[in-house]
Amino acid sequence: MKILERYQGWLHVVGWAFFAGLPFLTLPSFLWNQQDLLSIGMAQLLTGSVIATCFYYNLRRLTPDFLATQHLNRFVLTLLAMLLVVGLVRIGSFYGFPPGVHYSPRGRRRQFSPWPGALSASLSFGFAMILSSLIALIRHHARLRDQQQQMALGKVSAELAMLKLQVSPHFLFNTLNNIRWLARQKSQKTEDAVVKLSQLLRYMLYQAQRDRVPLTQEIEHLHHYIDLQQMRLNDRQTVDFVVTGPVEALEIEPLLFIPFVENAFKYGLHGQETSHIQIRLVVADNELLFSVQNPDFTTSGASSEDSGIGIANVAQRLTLHYPGRHTLHYGTEAGKFNIALTLALHQEMVNV
Repeated sequence: MKILERYQGWLHVVGWAFFAGLPFLTLPSFLWNQQDLLSIGMAQLLTGSVIATCFYYNLRRLTPDFLATQHLNRFVLTLLAMLLVVGLVRIGSFYGFPPGVHYSPRGRRRQFSPWPGALSASLSFGFAMILSSLIALIRHHARLRDQQQQMALGKVSAELAMLKLQVSPHFLFNTLNNIRWLARQKSQKTEDAVVKLSQLLRYMLYQAQRDRVPLTQEIEHLHHYIDLQQMRLNDRQTVDFVVTGPVEALEIEPLLFIPFVENAFKYGLHGQETSHIQIRLVVADNELLFSVQNPDFTTSGASSEDSGIGIANVAQRLTLHYPGRHTLHYGTEAGKFNIALTLALHQEMVNV
């Protein structure tokens, strides 16, 4: 299709040249003289010009309007009117450019009639209209397909925007709770917590709205969040965040990991019991493995209603952004809640 679109101008030129020359290829031998060729050529040029005008009018206006409005009567009446014009032009050209006088082998004078030429022009007109309508129909379906694709892309973009909006307020709500807790304790870490929060909000406002961000920025965002959370931890609550592999050369959809980490801090810490959160991010051969393990201190109600919201949103975003290129497993085993996310990032290399 792209090749045809590229050379469609030449295809039109060749097609009309063949259309104009076809009558001369079918002329009987007794008409091959200068006067007859001139008369037939002028008649063919005039009639062909009218048919070509009808062809492009039908291609660009008549058939597209019919497909848009479905007004069949107007479509048919316009075609009949154009057919009448072609017939009249062909008959008029016969009398305006009369052929020469010819005699049969027996000496009888041949009588020429305009009606065979009119019939031939009508058939040519019908072929031209069918061809132009088919081309218009193909273009119409191509436009509809493009519109449907644009609508689908718009729907996906809207869904992604909605999911990001669902993630961000949830994250902000928990972070403000942490700062409120520090303020109630009159902790000296409150100011540092506000600074960390401003860094997180700056990332969410200016970087997370992009389709892709450098993986290093996403990791830095996780560090800021973990630092903010660690301000309220006691000696029995520890966090281990380890990053390995060539993370500098990759990009990723923003805010994919933060719901998992947020979920670990919200439901994996206990005030009286030892709690340890283990976070791993490993990159090898353009494949990323992100895992989180934490104790499961959730109640059945909280686990089913709250803790799964962020994970469910990330699962939907993964389906939209990494179809067939990710695996996500999570669940509780032996009192530990585990999350394991694998991403194929071969198409997310940073442009340098």
